Order: sequence, then C-alpha cells, then structure tokens
Amino acid sequence: MAVQESALHDWYNTPMGGRLIEVERQLVARALAGRFGTHLVQLDSGYHKPLFEPRLYGCGLLMTQLDNRAPCPSVRGDAEALPFEPESLDALIMHHTLDQCDNPYQAVREAAQTLRPGGILVIVGFNPYSTWGLRALFSRARAGLWRSRFISSNRVSDWMQLLNFELERSEKHGFMSPFSRPAWLSKLRFFGRLQKSLLPVTGSVYLLVGCKQVPGRINGRARWRAKPILESGLAGRTIRKQHEQ
Repeated sequence: MAVQESALHDWYNTPMGGRLIEVERQLVARALAGRFGTHLVQLDSGYHKPLFEPRLYGCGLLMTQLDNRAPCPSVRGDAEALPFEPESLDALIMHHTLDQCDNPYQAVREAAQTLRPGGILVIVGFNPYSTWGLRALFSRARAGLWRSRFISSNRVSDWMQLLNFELERSEKHGFMSPFSRPAWLSKLRFFGRLQKSLLPVTGSVYLLVGCKQVPGRINGRARWRAKPILESGLAGRTIRKQHEQ
C-alpha cells in the first residue's frame, strides 16, 4: 500500500489529478457542512494535504503510510488497524482508502469501531462503472491510479449498513475524460457534459456519507451534530406532568 500511495502522490500532482482533487475537495466540504466536532481524521491515499478545513476542527489529523510534509498534524498507520481508541473520533474521511488497502471491509469495520455514536464516515472512491473504470480494466499499468481496486459503491454501502451506519448520501461525480493528453481533454469535454446529463451514475468517483447509529456508553455521547435539536418546551411539559403524578 505504501508503494501505491507514493505512485498516487505523483499522480495527484499532475493536471488531471489536480482537477480530480478540486472535485473531491468540494464533495468533502459539502459532506461536512453544518457539522461540528472535535476529532476528525483523514485516511490519506497520497495527496498528503487535508481535504477539510483544519481551522474548523479542534483536532484534525492525516493518517498515511509515508512520511510527508502535510500542513496539519499527521500520523503513520494502517487503515485495517487504526491506531485510535474505540469511539474516540467524531468524523473519519476515507480518501480512496478502500481502493488501495488489501482488506477494504476490515477498514470500514475499523472505522465503525473508532467513531463515536452519531459520528460521520465520509468515503470517496473510484467508480468501476465509469470511463475511468473501463480504462483501469484494460490498463496494463503496474502502479498508480489504474491499479486501484475500483470497488462498487453499492458494495461499500452494503458494508456500511451491515455495520450500523445510516446512509445519508450516495452520489457520483467527476465526469471527466480518463485520458490526460490536453488535446483529448478538450475534445472529450462535451462528452463529459453529455454523460453527466444522460448517465449520472457513471461519474469517475463516488461519495458515501454515513452516520453511526450504534448506542454508545453513557459517558461516550457524541459531540458531532448536523443541527441543534431544541425540545425545551416538550421537556418542560414532561417534567410538569411527572410532578403532577
């Protein structure tokens, strides 16, 4: 996985990789919009920069296989054996993590164990049912993007539901050509717009957002909330009713 991360790091610095990162940065921002928490971790696949805004979180970390100069705190670790305490994270971002690890289901299971009840899991992955998936199927490259797993988002969402996540988002994005030659990119741009309107499920990447539903310990209440819930009036009526009885 470390070799693959190194190859992807080089690819993310290409014009094609940069365009994909901009799409994914917007996806992650929308997935986390309006949510508040303290501990957020991004499992990195070689980009070595946060897709989230570090100043919005009390403790935002990157976890990678390689040493790097990320502009936020980073740790080295394995997605299939996360080095975090159970129910210690408010949000976890898997940036093409499942496309690179040997046991992707185990990685999702680790995420379920480390997230607090009510915690958010954000997964970004390559879509096999896309032009990028087709190129990966026929590519002979031994490393880099086209060697990724390209796991179906339906399969990953089944894993999430099995591990008691409530699925909030399931989307496809990134209707771009899988070829990096500038001449091809300009010629195929029209087909990307046509693909988005006629075949919206064939975007090059998918986004899944799930909320952990398993009840936690009494003192392990999650601090991650999408919207505040105000029930003071109802609570007051309940208390008065109990006193009257």
